[in-house]
Amino acid sequence: MRSFACLAALALSAVSVDAHAHHSFAIYDADNPRTLVGVVREFRWTNPHSWVFLAVANADGTETVWEIEHGPINMLSRQGWTRTMLEPGDRVTVQIHPVHDGRPIGRFIDHKFTDAAQQHSESGDYTRGTITRVQRPEPVTMSDVVARNFNGMWINANGGIHFDTEAPSRGEQQPPLRAEYMAKWQQRATDAEAGLSTNDPTAQCLPAGFPRFLNMVFPGEILQADHQLNWYAEFGEATLRVYLDGRAPPPDLLPSYYGFTTGQWENNTLVTKTIGLRGDTLIDTTGVPHSDRLTVTMRLKKVTPDFLEAEVTLEDPVVFERPWRTIKRYARAPAHYFVQEYACFEGNRYRIGANGNVEIVSEEPTPQ
Repeated sequence: MRSFACLAALALSAVSVDAHAHHSFAIYDADNPRTLVGVVREFRWTNPHSWVFLAVANADGTETVWEIEHGPINMLSRQGWTRTMLEPGDRVTVQIHPVHDGRPIGRFIDHKFTDAAQQHSESGDYTRGTITRVQRPEPVTMSDVVARNFNGMWINANGGIHFDTEAPSRGEQQPPLRAEYMAKWQQRATDAEAGLSTNDPTAQCLPAGFPRFLNMVFPGEILQADHQLNWYAEFGEATLRVYLDGRAPPPDLLPSYYGFTTGQWENNTLVTKTIGLRGDTLIDTTGVPHSDRLTVTMRLKKVTPDFLEAEVTLEDPVVFERPWRTIKRYARAPAHYFVQEYACFEGNRYRIGANGNVEIVSEEPTPQ
């Protein structure tokens, strides 16, 4: 039998709750995992998450179809998975985290084939994630041409997708929030402990916005010219446009998800400033809020030809007591990586309920 170490892969993608990054996964009971034995009805290969429909026999002779949430295509494909890794009729044993409300829905942890003869021929690196903590290398001397060239694909080297990378985990970061906003942020954590996933715009496939963009769930690609730098992120298919031609913001600038960013060179450091951001996005999956007066300053600099750092400073006179600073780190992606599509709406089954919490819309497997 072959067992795919998906749990290890998710661990490499930061904390398991963070790995998918679509929103909080508090709706799942991580303290009481279950093991299911059944037959695959359907493996739905979609973003923002794949789904396994598993028919499980009950003691009374009836059958229950479990809906098991798995990773997004962009993550699974880079771990060696394909759309045919699980096929209808496969007999498998699956470990899951079930939802708190008792419905036959769970979150995929790991699986193995019950019959070794059913395992499929695909192979891959099943422990590779799209987010891995990479130790900062020693700086090297580079020519100006190399130091100022950020072109290429980059992956998150911070080991997590919370904003403050100086904090080892999302639970240890301390945003400098004013009392009113600190109370709201702490309430989100309390709700999560109670199994409630509080409203996150990305659960409705709305853009993550900036600076959440910088948390880089999946790889990003930088395309750079003298007049402009475009930084594209697979998650949400978002682009941060940095204008390098000295233009000023338009006088009637309206708040947007990614704002208006200008940049200028200080020696070999690109200093950028982003303004005009909407106030209804979140800074990370922990739910750190901000207002539409948020300003984001970055100092982008290469440490080596294949390692990039961004010193990020957030200033928000409405929400923050003082500036919040961290350093984001990115490593050059493997040469075989390419930009993949991320069609969030195609397979999204999440909605924001009347109570403001994230809910799963239950579905039947697709008729064969």
